Amino acid sequence: MPDAKHDLADALGHLRHAAHQLLAEPDPTGQALALASQILDIENLLEELDIEPAFVPAAETAADSLATAGRLLGRRPDIVPSKIWPALQTVLVQAGDRGRR
Repeated sequence: MPDAKHDLADALGHLRHAAHQLLAEPDPTGQALALASQILDIENLLEELDIEPAFVPAAETAADSLATAGRLLGRRPDIVPSKIWPALQTVLVQAGDRGRR
């Protein structure tokens, strides 16, 4: 289980970076703020597992940070709460769409 906690802590660190990256960008439409809020909801679900975020290097974009978090969580599907998956899929799609506009 120590490796599992490490993966979840790293994933949480990447989620934090993604939210920060979105909050730091100019956002006249409010879309980045809404997406960051959804990411914070996912963070809260992970924190219920008593996971502290790891200090991880930031990815180039919020979408990259989210993708890395998704890969890390995918390593441990047995301990990730099931309600995280649909929320994570939603933010991954929305963050990817933002990068193409």
